Order: sequence, then C-alpha cells, then structure tokens
Amino acid sequence: MEILSPYKEATEVIAEAGGDPLKLCYQCGLCTGVCPWNLVRNFIVRRIIHETQIGATDFGGEEAWLCATCRACVQRCPRGVEIIDIMRATRRAVVSLGIGVVPDALRISAKNIAGAGNPLGEAPEKRGDWTKDIKVKKFTPSTEILYFPCCIPAYDPDVKRVAQATATILNKIGIDFGILGSEEKCCGEAIRKAGYEDTFLSMAQSNIDLFNNNSVKTVLVSSPHCYHTFKNEYPELGGRFEVVHITQYLASLIEEGKLNFSK
Repeated sequence: MEILSPYKEATEVIAEAGGDPLKLCYQCGLCTGVCPWNLVRNFIVRRIIHETQIGATDFGGEEAWLCATCRACVQRCPRGVEIIDIMRATRRAVVSLGIGVVPDALRISAKNIAGAGNPLGEAPEKRGDWTKDIKVKKFTPSTEILYFPCCIPAYDPDVKRVAQATATILNKIGIDFGILGSEEKCCGEAIRKAGYEDTFLSMAQSNIDLFNNNSVKTVLVSSPHCYHTFKNEYPELGGRFEVVHITQYLASLIEEGKLNFSK
C-alpha cells in the first residue's frame, strides 16, 4: 500500500537524511528504551522512525521538538540508523517549508542568532564585556590560542564567571591567549539541530572566515556545544584548526606539571 503524504517533498528530504540504514530498522524498540525522556514521559522513538519509513511524519506534533539529540539512541541502535539526522531533517522541513509550528521560545532565539549573532539578542559589541575586570588581550595572528567562551558565558551575568575563571587560570600560568570579542558569532550548534540550516551556515562561515583571516591554529572552548560543532561540523565547511576543550587543556597542563594545586 502506498501512503500519499500531503508533504511529499518534506518526507523525501527526511528519508534521505536517514539514508540506507533507515530502511534496515526492524522496530526492535531499543531506541525508545534508552531514550531518557521515557523516565518522565512517553516518547516512542521507534514510532517516529516507522512513520519516517512509510512517509507519514507528523509535522504538526510536539514530538519533533522533544528530542534532545543526546545520541543515546544512535549509540544503541543495532542497525546504525542516524536517528538524530532524521530529527534534524524533520525540524528543517518544518522551518523551511512552514508545514508545522515552531515553538515560540525557539523562534525568538533563532531570530536573535540570525540578527545579533547570539541567542540572547545582545549587542555584538558587548560580547567581550566579560573581560572588563580581567586582563585579556585581543587575538592576533601571532597569538598562540584563541579562547572562544560561547554565547552564554560571554553575555549571561550569572554564567560569565566561567569565562572569567578560565581567563584567570590561563593568565596565572602564562598562557598566550586572546579573544576576538565582538567579531565572534554563535557557533550555531543548537540552531542547526533546531532545523535552521541557513542560519547555521551563515554563523559557521562567518566564524570560519574570521578564524582563517586571523590565522587561528588552536581554539580553546568552554562549551561542549562549541567543541562538537567546531570539531565535527566546521571542517566540512573549510574550518581547519585544532579544537580543545578547557577540561582537556587543564588536564594536559596538570600532567605536564605546569598546573599545580595549592589546596
């Protein structure tokens, strides 16, 4: 029996995102069993996958927006189905084709990222304000490390202490680092998973051009989201630089005996 989807173009895009492994899903339910959502509510992942297989995706439901993209289901799937790619493609169809409703909070954040380069909608020139009481220089081509704190530590008054603490440690042990402040934009990790592919590509290309023009070789990040995107998604767009998370960097300094604890 052929199911006639009212959104044929969208269902084809989603099926393509799933690729050949999507056809191999035999509805074992391991994805549903491992999904953390099911600790607090029902979230039947295998049903979503089956709907994708037969071209009957529910674009109007809330399930498209529930997935946290933690990849627990992908790691457990015995058939190698890239479930996260399917979720992302579903959201992209809703956003680009207007065949569903985007949650208000997400829509506002997406507008802020596209317009101001950060989800809070703060002015770009304030991105480096977290350094006012700390000595942090502007990155130049001769600087060893670019520190990229992420949008939230850069703007949120309660979280900026993460960036400040990182800079304080780096200063105390004499690391040659700098920031690009107002020139930086959101890494785009979350907005891509939310389905705003064009916005992601715009943010990514802006950052890649910025890094290349400043001869950035190593990027140090505080955010796991920035780490994932810079390391796994930027290379396909021309981003060629080493990406290191602050926890990795501090661990290496401790191992080398360059960072010691007094307490």
